[in-house]
Amino acid sequence: MRAVCILAIFLSFSHAESILSFLTDGENKTSTLLESKDQEWNDLSILRQMINQETLIRLALVKNVHALVNDVTIMKKGLAASEARVTGQQQTIDALKIQVKSLQQENNELKNSSRINEARIMELETNLQSVHENYGTLHDELNVIQKDSDEKRREMFNKTHSVLDDIKIEVRYLSVTLLDFKESTETENESRTRKYEELEWYFNNSFEELKAEIVQTKLNLTNNKVLIQNLDDSQLEIRGTFTEILNRTVTKLETQLKTSEYEQLKLSSAVASLEVANMNLSRLNCDKSSHHAFTAGMSSYDNDWTGDTLVFPTVIYNLGAGYNPSTGIFTAPSPGTYVFYVSVQSAFQKYIQLDIVLNGSSKVRALAWYDSGSSVRIYQTGTNMVILHLQTGNRVWVKRYHGTGYYSDGGHITTFSGFKLY
Repeated sequence: MRAVCILAIFLSFSHAESILSFLTDGENKTSTLLESKDQEWNDLSILRQMINQETLIRLALVKNVHALVNDVTIMKKGLAASEARVTGQQQTIDALKIQVKSLQQENNELKNSSRINEARIMELETNLQSVHENYGTLHDELNVIQKDSDEKRREMFNKTHSVLDDIKIEVRYLSVTLLDFKESTETENESRTRKYEELEWYFNNSFEELKAEIVQTKLNLTNNKVLIQNLDDSQLEIRGTFTEILNRTVTKLETQLKTSEYEQLKLSSAVASLEVANMNLSRLNCDKSSHHAFTAGMSSYDNDWTGDTLVFPTVIYNLGAGYNPSTGIFTAPSPGTYVFYVSVQSAFQKYIQLDIVLNGSSKVRALAWYDSGSSVRIYQTGTNMVILHLQTGNRVWVKRYHGTGYYSDGGHITTFSGFKLY
């Protein structure tokens, strides 16, 4: 637009110069001047039109500039609102990150509590075994106490009878003495008084001694009764304690029975699944090319093993060449449903946890737990089985989750097996 204005001004100046030149020519160019004036008026009208157009263009530009300023203002407000939204979203993201961290912490705490609960369960089982042993010991001690009490009662009864027999013998002896005294009084009148006094003195002394012995016997009987009462009280207390322990043991045994029934149901379900698998195997027995099975084991032990993948180098059976004894990994030669089983025995006074892993994802876990210190010589065995649907090329292996070492020998105690169902 500025270029158009400059061009119009330049044309006006050029026309002004031509007008001045026409005036100086004077009289000799009259006809030419008239033509020039007509041309000048045409140019002025054109210039006016151009100026009017410039004015309209400027007004339009002013309106456009105002519209642009308003648009820029609106854009700034929208940008500020967008920034506020972005800030709010960022705060929301930060809050979500904090929640994710807290959830991860809670997950870790739940895992730790699960491990602690497993350890407590094993400790309770150990305590149950000790309670069984204490129950047997208490039963034996109760029998011994019962026998001792019976023997003491018999002994006291025998002593009492023997004392009564002695008293009867003394009474008979006194009776005989009195008879002899009467006979002697009849035959010996002279010495009757003296002998009578002597016999009376002897009788009185004997009678006092008998009274003393009877009192002592009564005291002994009272003491024996108190002793027997104490024995009865101790027996009642022992019976109460024994009954309480027995009730607790019965409660624990009932809980274990329920757990055993639940485990039996699980085993029944597993047996049913195996029966179905056996039927499918017998149905597909004609197709030898689709059969895949293996069993591998350990021929030695390692008490300090803490590796990642447990490799079973000794191949006992391998149909279909799916198991690699160098890596310990089974690669599915064909798609289908497979069964895998692991059995591990812990090292001496240690524990081990092994996972059956599918393509890096843990599916089931075998636990051989030991938590009895160094006072018990024991090995624990952990087993587990899983049924998985595999595609061609899927890989399955045994991975250490926690623990140290394992035990095996030439009999292949620790093994890893798998086969295709259908």
